[in-house]
Amino acid sequence: MPKKKVILASITTILVLGIGISISQSIMTQQKYENVFYLDATFHQSQKQVEIKFSDNTSQTTGVVLEILGMETSFQRTFNGNSFTLMVPFDGEPQYGWKVVPITLVVSHPEFGKVGLKTDIHSEGQSSKVIFTQL
Repeated sequence: MPKKKVILASITTILVLGIGISISQSIMTQQKYENVFYLDATFHQSQKQVEIKFSDNTSQTTGVVLEILGMETSFQRTFNGNSFTLMVPFDGEPQYGWKVVPITLVVSHPEFGKVGLKTDIHSEGQSSKVIFTQL
């Protein structure tokens, strides 16, 4: 019986450490990139367009692959360079909200390698959080 308790305690400790390390790495990744990369996707109701802006403060990005998920027709564009602005036509907010149509980027950077960025479209005057992932 005591051996089972020791094994259970060991497994629990390993799981807690693993989860803690994972959360810590996620926070460090977020902090590492949030002052380097800028991504915004704003819906302009009067123009019926989403304005997507990306920039790299280090000016070292060599390429970006943009994808808008959740659309009826697949939408993907590739950009060279460290910044872009793109206007994409949209009739209006989707039935289930903007969260069903996220904007994703894969950024190629000589220092950081490939970095994933994800954000939601938002209306004018609002903002959305950007999530960063080391790929």
